[in-house]
Amino acid sequence: MNTNMNISMNPDYLKEQLTTLIRDKFGIQIETLEEHLRLKEDLRMDSIMIVKLIVFIELDLMLQVPDQSIDPRAFSTVRTLLDFMLSLEPLSEQNDPVEMEVEAGEAR
Repeated sequence: MNTNMNISMNPDYLKEQLTTLIRDKFGIQIETLEEHLRLKEDLRMDSIMIVKLIVFIELDLMLQVPDQSIDPRAFSTVRTLLDFMLSLEPLSEQNDPVEMEVEAGEAR
């Protein structure tokens, strides 16, 4: 699901990609992802699922998520998550997620 960097900052495109991630990775059956939907109450996502979703956003959409941003309490609705995604920078080659995973594994 790697994206073109110009397209990735389009709000409608990001919403479509977020819908696909939620549907495919978590099996949550949604036709349209409304921005007012609450992640926990309406989509039944717990804190672990929200953290995993943020990781999928980084790995699948190639958006650089700062480590300090991985706090599920910061995302109460689809709108807050989309705003967060719009604030992210595309991953650069030096921040390749595969390399980051390897480095993290070596550090243990």
